[in-house]
This record gives sequence, C-alpha cells and structure tokens, in this order.
Amino acid sequence: MIIHAELDKNVNFNTMKFLFLIPLLTCLTSFGQADFNNYTTLLSAGTIPEDFTVLTYDKLKNDLAEGDKSLRRTQEKVFFEGINYAIDDLLHSGYVTYGDEISTYLEKIADKLLKKDKKSRSELRFYTLKSNSVNAFSTEQGIVFVTTGLMSQVTSEAQIAYILAHEIAHYLEHHVVESFSYKTKNRRHSIEKMSVYSKDKELEADMKGLEMYQAAGYSKDEIIPTFDVLMYSYLPFDEIDISLSYFQHSDSLFLPPSLFPDKKFEIKAIEDEDDSRSTHPNIKTRKEAITEALDNSKNWGTDINFQGDEKFKYIRNIARFEAVRNDVIEAKYGRAVYSIFLLERDFPESMYLKRMKAQTWLGLLMYRLNNKISRTIDRKSDYEGASAAIHYMIRKMNKDELEAFATRQMYDIYTDNSSDEEIKLIWERFVKTLAFGENFKLTEYSKSNYESAKGIFEINNIIDPNDSTTVQAKAPKSKYDRIKSKKDVDLALNFDSTEFRTYLLPDIIVSEDFNAIFEKYKDEFKAEKDLEDTYDAMSYSDQRKFDQEESKNRLKLGIDELIVVEPTVYSYKKNSIDRVKSEKLEASFSEVIEESSASTGIKIYPINSSQLSTEGTQSYNERSTLLNMLMQITNNNDMDPFPVDYELLNQLEENYGTTKVMFSVVEHRYDADLGMGAIYAIIFYPAAPIYFPMKLLMGNNTEINMIILDTKEARIVTGSSHYIKDSARKHTIGAHVYSIFTQLNSTK
Repeated sequence: MIIHAELDKNVNFNTMKFLFLIPLLTCLTSFGQADFNNYTTLLSAGTIPEDFTVLTYDKLKNDLAEGDKSLRRTQEKVFFEGINYAIDDLLHSGYVTYGDEISTYLEKIADKLLKKDKKSRSELRFYTLKSNSVNAFSTEQGIVFVTTGLMSQVTSEAQIAYILAHEIAHYLEHHVVESFSYKTKNRRHSIEKMSVYSKDKELEADMKGLEMYQAAGYSKDEIIPTFDVLMYSYLPFDEIDISLSYFQHSDSLFLPPSLFPDKKFEIKAIEDEDDSRSTHPNIKTRKEAITEALDNSKNWGTDINFQGDEKFKYIRNIARFEAVRNDVIEAKYGRAVYSIFLLERDFPESMYLKRMKAQTWLGLLMYRLNNKISRTIDRKSDYEGASAAIHYMIRKMNKDELEAFATRQMYDIYTDNSSDEEIKLIWERFVKTLAFGENFKLTEYSKSNYESAKGIFEINNIIDPNDSTTVQAKAPKSKYDRIKSKKDVDLALNFDSTEFRTYLLPDIIVSEDFNAIFEKYKDEFKAEKDLEDTYDAMSYSDQRKFDQEESKNRLKLGIDELIVVEPTVYSYKKNSIDRVKSEKLEASFSEVIEESSASTGIKIYPINSSQLSTEGTQSYNERSTLLNMLMQITNNNDMDPFPVDYELLNQLEENYGTTKVMFSVVEHRYDADLGMGAIYAIIFYPAAPIYFPMKLLMGNNTEINMIILDTKEARIVTGSSHYIKDSARKHTIGAHVYSIFTQLNSTK
C-alpha cells in the first residue's frame, strides 16, 4: 500500500512512497517560544531517540530474531528489510524532526488518547515530517509520522486527536503486517480486490479510532468536520480572496484589471468520488459509516482544544510558516505567494515572510527568464479556489511583463527592508539575474509612472517645450527625428496604455543604488560573454586542449577545511538494491574519506547519521539543514536559488570555519555477462580457466560521484565522477578518493 496519490499534489516526496508504510487518513519545547516575526524552521530538540541512532542493519537483525508469527520465514526477511530501510531513509532524509514543538504537541495528545493503555503508549513515538503533503502514517515499529501539511489544515486539536487515534488503531491491529501478508498471498488478485481489502482496514481503523477518541473525552462535533478537512486538504490552508490591489504598493502603480480572472474557479472536490481502484474508501463512505456509529453512541466529552485555543493556533501557525518554506524549497512559487498573503494578514511585520517573499520573486524571475515558469505554477486544469488567481496572473504575463512586475515587487521589499542583510543579498542576486538575462534594457522603461505618463499624453498641448523637467510633447519635424523618437518611451506621443510594464519602474531606473549594482553585473556578464566568444573562435583542437585543462583543474580549489556529509552508497543485486551490503559499504567509504583527508592535509568535519549516538541533536540538525539545501538546489535544477535557511547555514560557517560541503554517491553493480564466449571456452577447454575468472572480475562496476557545495551561495562549486571497472573494495575506492582530495587541496 502506498500513500494516497491524491495527496501528492503539493510535493514530490518519493521517500514517503514505500510499499510497507500504512497511510493514515488520506483523501488523508515550550509554548510561545517561536518568534513569527523572525521565524526559524523547526529543529529537533532534546535527546536524540534510538530510532535515529541505531544502525538499520542492527534493527533488521533484532526484528528477524524476534520474528512475526503471521509471516512465513521467507516473508519475514523481505518485510523487515523493506520496512526498516524505508523508515530509516525517511528518518534521515532531513525532513523529520523530534522533540520539536509540533512533535511534543502530538505526544501530549497521544498521552490523552492512551491514558488507560500505558503499554501501547510506551511503544509509540511521534515525529513531525516537514512536507506540504497532507498525511500521517504509522509503522509496525510504533513510529507515527505527521506532516506539517496536515497540521496546517486542521481547525482543532480534536481533529488531530481523531487522526492520531485512527493511526494508532492501525498500529494496534497490526494492519501493516496484515496488508503485506495479504498482498503476498494474493498476488494474482485484481487491483479492485486488493482495494476492497485495504478499504476494510481503513474503515476498521476509523471505528477503533472513534472508540479511542471518545474515551479520551474529545467532542463528538469535531468528527465529521475532520473529514471535510481531509477532502479539501489539497487546497492551500485557507480560502481567502486575493485582489490585484495586494500587489499595488502605491496608488501610482498601475496594473491592468485583465491580469486577474473575471471569474471564480470552482472547487472540484467531491465526497462520492470513484474509489474502485483506491486503497481508501471515499469521504462519503467514511462519513456514512462514522455517522451511523455516532448515532449509536452516548456519553461524549466536550474537549476541542484540550491544550488551549491559543496553543492550538500557535502550533498550527508553525505548520503554516513551514508550508511557505516547503513551497520555496520545492520551487512552488505560485503557492508560496498565496501562502504568504494568507499569513501576512496576521503577521504583517514578519521579517521571515518578507524574506520568503523576496526569495519567491527571485525564483519567479529565474524560472521566467529560463522559459520554465510552468514548472513553478499550477496548470490551468488544476485551477481551483481563490489561490488560482495567483497562478492565472503569473501565467497571463509575458516574459517582459513578469520581469518588470517581479522587479517592482522585489524592489519594494528591498527599499522597505534595506537594513536586513538577507533581503539585501537576495536583492543583489535578483539584480544579477536581471543583468545576466540580457533582455532587461533600462531604455525600455519610462521615468514616469502610468498615471503621470497618461496625464501628460492627455494634456500635451500645454506642455512647455522649454521646461527640461517635462517630456517633449510636440512631434519631431524630420523623418530621422521621428524614427529616433519612437524609441523614446518618455515622449508623450509614445504613451501606450497596453504596455503597463513600461511604467512600473520609474523610481528604479533612476536609482543610483540600482544602477551601480546593475552595471557591475552587466560588466561581469560582458566579461563572461567575451570569454565564451573567445572560446567559440578557437579551433576544435584548441577547444579540446582548453577543455582538458579545465577538467584537470576544476577540483583545484585550495581547500584545507571541508564539511563532509556521509556518502550515499548503493550496491545493486539483480536490478535491486542490496540494502545490507550498501550500509556496510557506506561505513567503509566513510573510513576511506577520513583516511584520505588525513593524508592530504584537509581537515574534515564529518556529519554522519552513524555518529548521531555520540554527536547528538546538534549534529542531526546540521545534517538536516545541509540536506535541505541540497534538495533546494536539486529542485531548482540549473537555477541559482538563494538558500532558504540562510541564517542556519551562517551558523554552520561560524561553527566550522568553512562554507564548503562535500556530498558523494557510490554505486556498485555486478553484471558478469559471459556471453557467447562461454560456449567457446567450454568447447576449447584450455581457455576456460582464463576466460571465466576474467569475465567474473570484469562484471564489477563501481562509480564514484562527488560534488562540492558552497553554503554561502547555495550552489555547486565543482564535481567529479570516476568510473572503476572493479569491485567496491576499500583500497580501490581509497585510491580514487585520495586523488580527489589531493586535487581539492591544491590550487591552479
């Protein structure tokens, strides 16, 4: 069973989609510490749990030793290996937090739900998953994951309690194992029959969860609204109309009404959707079953927000701030604009929201200039509700219009917050993007705003031609003057009401600050362009020599200190990953890195999940921050995003004294293709002792990929790829890693 596909509209989170993780309801530190005006993303706190420190291989051994009577021995290995590695991939993905305020809030709800079942309560652990996917799911090991996306949508603590009760019921009834056993025994059954089985388990969890919820004293009135939350959870966390005036920061800024849709977009969710091929019954079916159970039950409690109304709103606001951050990391900038709009209603002075808004307009500019804007806004077919107006507006603008519009938005954020270091750096990155975009020309923009230019056009007959402060209104006399005058956007006769973007930047194009930065990057762009032109003018042989020299020197960065995140190792066996062997190779490769660094004089700061038992929560948070940066870069492909966790990355630099971070991936495959040669070797027997060992040895293929990232720039500085026709033995890999470190330590 996998996470319900309909919940994946907001995030491409592959690590959640594992066969053995049961989804919960799908269609589904102390209070007051977070400063929403200067928000920092959720971080783990307290003592690191064993779930994060025990090696997966050891967890697997323990589970196999204990066994499961409902599974055959052959099934046990497949099940326990699959679920343990899937869970640990998620735990170490950089998206999971423990001991944070949301996780602690969930723990207290669990205390209330399981007040009379101390044994089960002691077995269960609750962690927060930073994802906009609206979901919660449990595992056979007793871990319950709840996404920030889900927490951002609910309207009461009681709704969370019912969701957790449903999830706990899955755990108590061993639905994960039962589902696995059923599917392995009924492989030939249709998807429809499999779905019926899964639906039965979901309805069972609904009913058992209801009993637990009622016993805890929560209100009966919050049950049905929980299903409403789930049905509309694919939409943003609130539904408030947004108007064009939100983007008009002054009366002089004109935006044509045609930029916004003249109709409202229907919300298409239906309760009675076709669920014949789904693992979950539709909302209508679940509501009907629950309603019948509610009608037959008495003695209900009244608790809605047992931990207090303010505490609930505070926790939900944390989740909503995380929603903005997730959107920026995933380059979902259309959604980010709307989420920021929603939060600004309650937090108008939040510097965090202003920074995220600046990053959003930078991202939109980058994607528009690279003709990839459709990747960061919704498709027309997905337009629903109030938020669709944002996506409609962005898609409506052509490249030049969005370039000017984004510049207007970004400049206003910058001028209002020019003392903020992060916003200043985002502004500079924005101007650099404009300068490197080639199409942005200051001469195409007027020094007058739209209303002023329009007024001058309408009363041009009284313009004084001797007044140097006004534009010339009289038509040029000669043919040549008329030709040249058509390029002068400040000439009153050239006013064009359809070109609104021409009048968006009157104060910006005359700003000395803007022009100084713009010209600096224009010069930098020209220098790079000159180098490209010089390269293009070379002969093929000279280009080849140049490329070889560049390749030889690309790793020579003169690095003497380096943060090293644990390598990722995949050892493939029969087209699948041998997870146990991969984990052992990962430990070996980490040793190779440490030995190579010591030999080459590079001081490394390893941040490994295998060291978390000794390094603790700080190391876990640092590793998560770096993985999130890597994910942001990956999501933005060849763009140049500003680091979403800028302040946390600055702290890393202060702690370690370097901004350089190494990530590495090692892949080992064994494919001994004996081919037709085996037949000849058998026929000509004397050749066999030579042929077979050689082919078996040549079946090993190992690839080492390494990248160096700069946390200050949030970009890849350099990378290297080595292909080895050999097994992933320590001394073989060590030679190549030593070579890489030697080059990193040297300079050109």
